[in-house]
Amino acid sequence: MQASLDLLITFIVQLFILVDPLSGAPVFLAITPQDSAAERRTMALRGCFVAGSVVWFFILAGPWVLGYFGIKTAAVRTCGGILLFAIALEMLYGRTSGTETSPGEERLAETKKDISITPLAIPLLAGPGTIATALIFAGRTSDLFGYLALLLGTVVVFAGSFVILSKAELLTRVLGKLGTTVMTRIMGLVLAFLAVQYVLDGVGTALGRG
Repeated sequence: MQASLDLLITFIVQLFILVDPLSGAPVFLAITPQDSAAERRTMALRGCFVAGSVVWFFILAGPWVLGYFGIKTAAVRTCGGILLFAIALEMLYGRTSGTETSPGEERLAETKKDISITPLAIPLLAGPGTIATALIFAGRTSDLFGYLALLLGTVVVFAGSFVILSKAELLTRVLGKLGTTVMTRIMGLVLAFLAVQYVLDGVGTALGRG
């Protein structure tokens, strides 16, 4: 039970860093310039639900998919660590990760009536880094309590993301651009440490040292 609790806490922290609703809040406002607060809340709720469902899918079906293609846990950790490190570098520079939304997608989103599925849910909230994290953690557990911890952690993260996005306008005023950038850089530093550890674990496992 203690192991499942530790897994839950670690997963919540890392998934929250990858989803990064704090830096996503200004982007959410930028792509919904003509929408009311109620419309933004509806789209935020739908977007978080879809993104959470994507993460649930990769937690439950990811290990089977990887097994079908013969992809080992070591490869997932190594590749996932490299991807997460690339995202961490973008965060350390105070920028929204290039794996999330491109300027073209944001311009296109401004003309869409409903942006909850794309680009909000995918790839802003559930991007490649989020999916890689789901796969890595799914590979670290094989018992029922472990999977329940990951599913519960997903709910906690996206419930929190919904609250942040629904209060995006207030949050952006309170934190300001500088505050958002500082938070992003701090989370990027933590993510960089985790990413390097994943690479070391993956390489160590591949070499028979894990």
